[in-house]
Amino acid sequence: MNRIFLFLVSYGLCVITMSHLVLFLNYRALGHSWETVFRYILSTPDFKLMVLSLAVLIFCVSGRGPSRLPSGKE
Repeated sequence: MNRIFLFLVSYGLCVITMSHLVLFLNYRALGHSWETVFRYILSTPDFKLMVLSLAVLIFCVSGRGPSRLPSGKE
């Protein structure tokens, strides 16, 4: 249950931060260069949070599960 909750929270954070980072690409329309825009994106806390949430997502998906399914019988 903890793994599912961790997956859902990190997925939500990943979606929110990626949408913010896509919105930052609008600075290109204001006349800024690509290098300036990407340098700004890399310096924001949103980018760091996205990287952290992607790492948690990869851990949740690729991590080993229980060795056996829980059952009522032992």
